[in-house]
Amino acid sequence: MQVLIGQLIAQTGGGGSPGTLTRGQFIGHWALYMLILTIILLLMVVAMLSVALARRRMVERKRSRRRGGGGEESGRGPDPWIEAGRRAATPTAQQLGDPPAGSAVELPEERLVASPLTGKRPVAIVTGGARRVGRAICLALAKSGCDVVFTYHSSEEDARSLVGELKRAGSDAACHRVDFLNLDEMELFASFLADTLPRLDVLVHNASVYTATPLHDLATEEAVQQLSVNALSPLILTARLAPLLRQCDRKGGGAIVAMADIHAMGRPRKDFIAYSMSKAALVELVYSAAKELAPDVRVNGVAPGVVAWPEAGDEADESAQSKYLKRVPLARAGTPDDAAEAVRWLAMDAHYTTGQILRVDGGRWVT
Repeated sequence: MQVLIGQLIAQTGGGGSPGTLTRGQFIGHWALYMLILTIILLLMVVAMLSVALARRRMVERKRSRRRGGGGEESGRGPDPWIEAGRRAATPTAQQLGDPPAGSAVELPEERLVASPLTGKRPVAIVTGGARRVGRAICLALAKSGCDVVFTYHSSEEDARSLVGELKRAGSDAACHRVDFLNLDEMELFASFLADTLPRLDVLVHNASVYTATPLHDLATEEAVQQLSVNALSPLILTARLAPLLRQCDRKGGGAIVAMADIHAMGRPRKDFIAYSMSKAALVELVYSAAKELAPDVRVNGVAPGVVAWPEAGDEADESAQSKYLKRVPLARAGTPDDAAEAVRWLAMDAHYTTGQILRVDGGRWVT
């Protein structure tokens, strides 16, 4: 450095002639450059420290989320991603309405009476079995040699009469009242079945909620209800009862049949978007479970068109029914027995069929 300064001074003559730098001026400029360089280096160090600190905070937030923490750190407030997740959480059944007494934490003992099944015959579970299509499915499986356990929600009189009819058909039958909207209750019921059933050969997901949910008047509660009943409850039952189904010793193994809908498979109906979404999720359950449970359990679905007209509302009107039937090649509505026979075949006889959706729609799909 001294050599460089000496050379510069020598070149300027050291006399301060016009256009040259004196020794003092040169040293002053050099000091200014060094000061600027020092400031730049300090800024770079501060920036590097800031980046390192930000990375450390990010790691701490991730660790906090993995531990289940709330993401709040001193002076920084709540983690925005965690708070967003809390606000978007699915409402519980209790938040949506008044649940049945005692159903939030435990099921009343009178609703969990052990089924009088011996395990000598195949055992089938049918959800929503008291009326209409579900009732026909229960009877079809009973006539095929199954003992039948079915659920109902509010149709207690129909449920009791069905138990009698099933017993007359030679089936040891039992029924349970279950609220499929209450997922806590669903978990308890599924665990109860897994602990008490002597065996399980067939599981039919039939229980369903079907209401209009036009987008311009969409109610969050209704959308959550349809997803809970039509998709999440079948998922819970499938997961909890899979070990029993895997033990089935019948030819073809255990069987799951889900009641889907052709209008949730590319034929959407106006104003039923929440229903269609929930049934589409049920169809995906069929495909995914068929892969996960193979080769021990076969999983299929039945997708009806109209097999039982709605009991009330505009669709019960004859003109609406006639308009629909014009698009059905077989020129008639199906019956609950039509759907039940498809379920029975998939459950009992279709030994080399899994991951399939069988459309029972009179040909409506091809029009």
